[in-house]
Amino acid sequence: MSLENVSMVAKIMMPIMFLAVVLQIVGFSTTAWVTTSHSARGVSQTVAIGLWRSCVSITGGSHADQSLCISTASDETTVNGKTVTINYPSWYRGAEAVETLGLLAVLAATAFHFGYVLLEELRKRAIIMGVLALSIGAAVMIAVGVIIFGAKYEDKIIRQNVSLPAGFTLSLSWSFGVCIGAAVLAIISSACVGLEMQNITRLMAY
Repeated sequence: MSLENVSMVAKIMMPIMFLAVVLQIVGFSTTAWVTTSHSARGVSQTVAIGLWRSCVSITGGSHADQSLCISTASDETTVNGKTVTINYPSWYRGAEAVETLGLLAVLAATAFHFGYVLLEELRKRAIIMGVLALSIGAAVMIAVGVIIFGAKYEDKIIRQNVSLPAGFTLSLSWSFGVCIGAAVLAIISSACVGLEMQNITRLMAY
């Protein structure tokens, strides 16, 4: 394994792409895409909604602190040992789908790029073209997911499904922001791959 013939651009891309993967995994899997909280008479209630799980926690008052999380991965979930059917809207399922595709694309792009840098036999134009296509695809999919979610998160169906009183105000939270960060890094990676493609084309011309 020799890095002598690897361009500086390709080396710089490695931590950028790795960080994009980490951010997308964190944002994808955590529950703080949307949060809300309310306090009254010494009792605080916090709700956090993610792509795959929603959690409610209640603290204070005369009762012990309580916390409940339910899966949103399917329309049927289990609450306190009972099966409950919740009809999530199509935009919510769409956001889940494109964020999943975005995660797979950024993982594949990163794996191929690390192979391109670390393994001399993989330093081929076809490999870097694949990295470019996957990086662009990841950026687009992740961005589409956050745009869909950001435009629709106040949907009354979501409010009804987590039983929010009218006084609660939903706010986009840090998991949502982390996925935006992953999209930005995927865009930066795509630009760097474009520069690497130019380097390869220039070398092939000599």
